[in-house]
Amino acid sequence: MRHLTLSLLVLATFFTGCVLPLDPAWSEDRPVQIAHDSTKTVTVIEGMVFYNGLSQTRGLRFPPGTYTLEAEDAQYYYLRSPAPLEFRTFANGQSTDGRDIPGGIMIAKQFNLIPGGGYIDGDKGQKVAIWKLGSEFLRIEGRYWTKSF
Repeated sequence: MRHLTLSLLVLATFFTGCVLPLDPAWSEDRPVQIAHDSTKTVTVIEGMVFYNGLSQTRGLRFPPGTYTLEAEDAQYYYLRSPAPLEFRTFANGQSTDGRDIPGGIMIAKQFNLIPGGGYIDGDKGQKVAIWKLGSEFLRIEGRYWTKSF
């Protein structure tokens, strides 16, 4: 009975989005092509915050608004945030560092183990993928964010 209760608790935590199954830390330069298509947008309804798992020592906030397509590569669309992304680090529940950096949301074009992510601009026109968004991101589609495509 104890194992069943523990298993149910773990599953409940996983399905409510409290556990981030992917390590969100990512730093990958991605060459992109500029793209403009006003029919491809993502709308973040009230802002979304993602943490690096249960430790919650790092967080990323996507501000609310309409994100517009600015680039693409073979795997992802890159949609620019209307305001800078908010990066925070925490210790003992207090913010110890914060940076606001222009960037946006990347959305996989088709099934991908990493269905989405956060990106910032690179030095040479490329995008730098900096935060993985996994199944928890997909589960909140329709409640916290929508896409037009």
